[in-house]
Amino acid sequence: MNKLYLIGLIGAIVCGAYFYGANVADAKCKMNQAQANLQNMQNTQIQIIESKRKNHEIVYKTGVRDIRNILCDKYTIAE
Repeated sequence: MNKLYLIGLIGAIVCGAYFYGANVADAKCKMNQAQANLQNMQNTQIQIIESKRKNHEIVYKTGVRDIRNILCDKYTIAE
């Protein structure tokens, strides 16, 4: 009878170790996926910032002067 309890205990330990290992592997997988998502979000944010920077440079370097000159040529104080 003692051997039967010993075999049952060993079986329970093996089964517990299996489920513990499955939970650890699942946690590692979720952690890796979260890190990959974070990296993708950071890359996307960097691309958005670079795009905005380029657009602002284009607008401030060329657009403002052109608009100001057109308005000054078209409308004067006398009008």
